[in-house]
Amino acid sequence: MLMSRQNCWSRAALYVVLAALLVVGLAFAHALRARLEARRYLDVITQMPIGTTYDLAVRQLGEANIPVNPPIDCHHDCFLNLEFTNKWQYKLRLAPPVALVGTLDFKDEKLVYKTTILGGSNPYSAGVRESTTTLSAVRVHQYKIAIDLSPSDFTEYRRLAYSFNLKCLGSMRQCNIDEFLPTVNELERITSK
Repeated sequence: MLMSRQNCWSRAALYVVLAALLVVGLAFAHALRARLEARRYLDVITQMPIGTTYDLAVRQLGEANIPVNPPIDCHHDCFLNLEFTNKWQYKLRLAPPVALVGTLDFKDEKLVYKTTILGGSNPYSAGVRESTTTLSAVRVHQYKIAIDLSPSDFTEYRRLAYSFNLKCLGSMRQCNIDEFLPTVNELERITSK
């Protein structure tokens, strides 16, 4: 009788350990999925010009298997917010919260503004802003990298501006400011010419 109780407790402990390992594994798998979706988003958004129609933007995102919840009616003004995050790692306290957040703003069914930011719970972040009136520029503050991108700039500067380090999304340690956008020094060099 005593032996069967010990076996029962041993099995219960084994099941608890296996369940915990499964939950941790799923949290890391979710972060990896978010990182892959964020990469596909960046691939699409880097090449999407200001002036793109709403329907075309939603279709391109859909073709890249990026989950989009478009508003029901987007005839005058609307925006799409997309977020790729390691929320389960954070909820389980396995990693600090980090997200890549993209916003696409449409007026009269045309893309007029887009912003993409990679950041976490600490004040560090890196972001790219593009609009009909933006001129290419780099601003580095103590905690923030802000990249402005001209809508007509399809040079190497554009590729470097969107070169976010997505390893920060799902990393068990908090990334520093220069790790969010490792190409910032090269961007500064280009804009200083």
